[in-house]
Order: sequence, then C-alpha cells, then structure tokens
Amino acid sequence: MTYQSGTPFTVVNGLYSDNAGVGNGLGAGSYVNIVGNPNAPPPTSNVAGILGPLLYNPYAFGDPTGLTFGDAGRNILNSPARTNFDMGLFKHFPLHSEQRALEFRAEAFNVFNHTQWLPMATNGVNSSNVDAACYGGPNNVAQYPATCAANDFLIPPGAHNPRILQLGMKFIF
Repeated sequence: MTYQSGTPFTVVNGLYSDNAGVGNGLGAGSYVNIVGNPNAPPPTSNVAGILGPLLYNPYAFGDPTGLTFGDAGRNILNSPARTNFDMGLFKHFPLHSEQRALEFRAEAFNVFNHTQWLPMATNGVNSSNVDAACYGGPNNVAQYPATCAANDFLIPPGAHNPRILQLGMKFIF
C-alpha cells in the first residue's frame, strides 16, 4: 500500500502575464483574488471533451484588481491524494531435486482499480502553478460559463494507470 498526499499548487492570474505592473517576465506574475470558498462544492458541468471531475470551485477565484498582486497566496490548494494497493502472490514448486524448481507469480497493480487523478497541470504540463483565465460574471470570477470556452482549469489532466494484472512463471536451475 502506498499513500501520497497531494502536492500543493498555486492559482495564478493567467489572463495577463503581469497584472501588478512590476513583472520582469521571470515569475508567475500576480495571484488571483479569493472571492468565495474554493472548497465549496464545485458547480456541475457536462462539458464536451473534458474528462475528469472539477476538483475545486472555480467561482471562488476572481480577477485581481489592476496594479495589485491578488490575495490568494502561494500553495493554497492541493492536488488529489493518491492511495494505491499492489499485491503479489508467489508459489514455489520444487522439482525432484533441490536444484530445480518452478516459481509461479501473479501480480496486480492498483488491485482495487481506484481512480487516482494526476497532479494539477497547466496546458497538460505538471506545474506548481495553475492558471486562472477567462473571467466574467457579476464578481468577475474565473471560468464564468457565459464568457469562457471549455478549458482545464481545476480539472486533473488525467488518471494514473487502471488495474494491471501480470502473470509469470520462472524455471530455476
């Protein structure tokens, strides 16, 4: 069994490369403003072409006011944790002498076939920053449906491998 906590990530302002007016192009730029609870139940959406759940509430993040850095802070959210169970069974069959034997092996990886989401990413690349863009609506929130086309904001980029079974036999001589 393996348990790994989710890696922290930062929600940054992706609409403008530098909303604070002081960037040199080397850093993440400005953060977003917190306008709601990121851990509130996310809105349900059935967007074509998007696989995976919406892990956090995108309406909790707003566009930072011009010439400010935003108030979200660094590493405020965590990617999903990962719990994985692997199992192996081995049986040793001696053959007429101590020098020869057969060994049968059955191994299962992710034996319970739990979905384990990948860490958050921006444009398909794992990163410690996730870009919020496409603001709109009454509070100028991220991913407002009336103004945004589908993208991957706060949606995991995929999942780890499903259950894998492996059988093997070894002749020992």
